[in-house]
Amino acid sequence: MSKTSRKDPSAGCCGVTAWKYVLCIYNFVFLLSGCLVCGLGVWTVLEKGLFIKLLTVLTYEVTSWLMVVTGSVGVLTALLGYTAIGLENRCLLATYTVLLVLVFMFESITGLLAYVYQEQIDQDLNKHLYESFIQEYGREKDITNSVDTIQREFDCCGAQSFADWRTSNWSAENPGLKVPDSCCKTESPGCGVRDHPSNIPYTGCIHRFSDELSDHLLLLGVVSLGLALLQIFGVIFTACLFSRLNKAEKYSAVQTNSSSSGAIMYNGQWNTS
Repeated sequence: MSKTSRKDPSAGCCGVTAWKYVLCIYNFVFLLSGCLVCGLGVWTVLEKGLFIKLLTVLTYEVTSWLMVVTGSVGVLTALLGYTAIGLENRCLLATYTVLLVLVFMFESITGLLAYVYQEQIDQDLNKHLYESFIQEYGREKDITNSVDTIQREFDCCGAQSFADWRTSNWSAENPGLKVPDSCCKTESPGCGVRDHPSNIPYTGCIHRFSDELSDHLLLLGVVSLGLALLQIFGVIFTACLFSRLNKAEKYSAVQTNSSSSGAIMYNGQWNTS
């Protein structure tokens, strides 16, 4: 009796079923990461929008919207991944892999943008904050609201110092006031008539503004680059499942041909005599 054995690729700890479970667990983590990235991007656009309005460089705004887009694509990709796993469809798995690579690229770009702009914050603010912070105050409603909010929250006054308001267009239009009311330590209508240190902080907002923006960009960069590394494992796991499905298909074809010639299946192996 001659004996030929071929192990079933769907069986064992490295079989199709095992890799499906591994990829399902990974995909769940990936789905959560997509929600995290999208949520962080939306939060940045909504809660940190006052920063965006005062910055002349679009890098911060682009980074924020990239987070939203990348997170949304990640969630859709995770849902596609579950469909591909459930159907064991190699075409969908290939599409899933391509989208993983795309998400990896987007997150890498987002992280790099955040890192690069973090190094240029001080230079950008020193050049442009006075113009957008002081000269546009009182003329554009969004900028005015943003400046008032920053001065209240950061307990500061002016861009470099409270003296910035003396040469502003707003001061010429409001000769009775030394600083906007939002500068006051205890805000009340008309409180900006006095610029004594007991009434207002003398510190400008540029330093607190820079520190806050830098910390937030660091958060965006770390999250983006950290989750970008996650996609590498996804590509590896998908490739392993894809390979196992190929072997399982070939095994099934061989088994079908062998059954017609009298092959016997026993304990995950088939024998012919």
